[in-house]
Amino acid sequence: MAGTCESIKAFVLLCLLCGLGTRAVAQDEETKCCCTTYDTSVCLSKVHDKVDAELNATYQKALALTRRFGSQDVEKLREAERKWTAYRDAACDAEYGLWGGGSGGPNAHTMCVIRLTRQRTNDLKNVYTKMNR
Repeated sequence: MAGTCESIKAFVLLCLLCGLGTRAVAQDEETKCCCTTYDTSVCLSKVHDKVDAELNATYQKALALTRRFGSQDVEKLREAERKWTAYRDAACDAEYGLWGGGSGGPNAHTMCVIRLTRQRTNDLKNVYTKMNR
């Protein structure tokens, strides 16, 4: 029993260390935003502007590549982007709602938008970069 307990403790410690190492490597800019609610809001706004610009640039490249396949494919990508925007807004509104009107709600909403925008940018890059090969 003692050996099993020690093995479990070692496993948990290993998992924690791996998780901390991964987090340190994958630290995003928004995790550096801190201090007062106002300071965090200003910082997150700058991060949001940056990730939004990256998404827009990636989307424009995806549109340009899609034009090679025809107008129907361009329209499908545009429709997908409209639906993704609606999803992002609904998902982040839901996260905001968890704050019950508290002062952290707006920053939680912005962090959600940043997270989902990064995911969408990566999705577009993965699909349309492969298509360009």
